[in-house]
Amino acid sequence: MDYRLATEADLPAECGLFNRAQGGLYRQHGFARNETPFERFAAPHRHLLAHDPARCFVAQVDGQVVAFAAAIVRGEFWYLSALFVDPDFQGRGLGAGLLELAAAGWPARRATITDAIQPISNALYARIGLIPSTPVLVMGGTPRVAAPRDLEPASPSGDDLAALDAAAYGFDRRVDHGYWATQGDVTVWRRQGEAIAYSYVSEQGWLGPLAGRDEAAAGDALRAELARRAQVMLEIPGSAVTLVETAFKAGLRIVNPPGLLLHARPVRLPTALVISGYWLF
Repeated sequence: MDYRLATEADLPAECGLFNRAQGGLYRQHGFARNETPFERFAAPHRHLLAHDPARCFVAQVDGQVVAFAAAIVRGEFWYLSALFVDPDFQGRGLGAGLLELAAAGWPARRATITDAIQPISNALYARIGLIPSTPVLVMGGTPRVAAPRDLEPASPSGDDLAALDAAAYGFDRRVDHGYWATQGDVTVWRRQGEAIAYSYVSEQGWLGPLAGRDEAAAGDALRAELARRAQVMLEIPGSAVTLVETAFKAGLRIVNPPGLLLHARPVRLPTALVISGYWLF
């Protein structure tokens, strides 16, 4: 086997490998899972390759890509975006080898998201100090909720987004807004002229990220966004209690097995955030 930096030419092999690994995992636990189409898989991974190319790797056996990993660093925050091994090649240490490469020189604040039904992966991450800290709830349905009367939708400014990212994420996400803007429409929610939250929604009805200046602001913005949607899907960290309560009160339900948000110490759990997804957090 050998390891090397990933390229865009590897994406078809990575997508097939990802679908085999996830499909096998879900079927093993009695869950159905549709395959992720190539373009949906490739879009965030092209972004990873463009902005964090030194943290994207593949493992090969006889020239065949059998595993891949990708991570991002935003300021002092490291996030493992992907680590998948072909089912036929699991148990050979490939995942640990790729993780070591993607983590080289990582900053102190570290996180990833896994499926809760992945005991082997979660044990691997725990050995390097990434401990399960809160569930990630995949919720969806037809929302039925009234919007707050004192919130107004507006176009965003760079300063608005930066301030809200600092509050909700704790680090700069400027480079990722460039990608998110290609995937959905963004709204900044204002109260008496002040930006209190932003939200992205795709044409397919995926909501996220949504980031608020605090927990209450994020909850109000979620109500406002849900009030104008016929169908929606979103992923909420369990630590964002107000957002979880808001989603349930709007009639949404948990629709997929939950994920787990894993953190190294020091832990800063999100309380005002609907995540963008597993790939970019």
